[in-house]
Amino acid sequence: MDRFWGLLTPSEHQVLGETGVERDYPPGSVICQEGEVTRHVLVVRRGLLRVTATTANGSEKVLAVRGAGDIVGERAAIDGRPRSATVRALGAVRALVLSAGSFAALCQRYPRISWSLLIVVIARQRDTDRQRVQISGTATQRVAAVLIDMALQRGIADQGVIAMSQEDLAGIAGTSRESLVRVLRTLREEGIISTGRRKIDIHRVGRLYDFTN
Repeated sequence: MDRFWGLLTPSEHQVLGETGVERDYPPGSVICQEGEVTRHVLVVRRGLLRVTATTANGSEKVLAVRGAGDIVGERAAIDGRPRSATVRALGAVRALVLSAGSFAALCQRYPRISWSLLIVVIARQRDTDRQRVQISGTATQRVAAVLIDMALQRGIADQGVIAMSQEDLAGIAGTSRESLVRVLRTLREEGIISTGRRKIDIHRVGRLYDFTN
């Protein structure tokens, strides 16, 4: 999935930087809270953000992990409705923060910024649709599909590291921690991945597709 910042030109980077303010967020800090009425937009410059929402039974579900180049909070900025999710910093985060009014003015003045935002929104909707389909699969299929998605988002062709805890991976894949442990063990035994503290090293992305069928 294309990242917002990467779709823009250097001149558009400059105008965004001049309009917004860069802020640093410490590990674990809440960037925005589900249900609150705030409308600022963030473009992640460094670090990772975890996006979660509360389910009907009161538990917390991980919806996504956003990284450098991603835009966050655009929906509330556009429609003015309360935040649909809670966003927390995973580790230290630096982000470019823009008010809703300033961001709207930029979108109206620079059509390419609006078009880039549209590309991101559509890509995320496709990703959501794909996740809905994955819900009906086995734990192995869901975990493999999420790892493939995360690899594609981070530009990993066949080998690379994904910074993500097993708890977050289980949440996104919609599986229990126990089931995830079994799936990861199988993938390790097949030489497809190795795991460490808050990271998964993918050695053979292509082999993950075999587990999604």
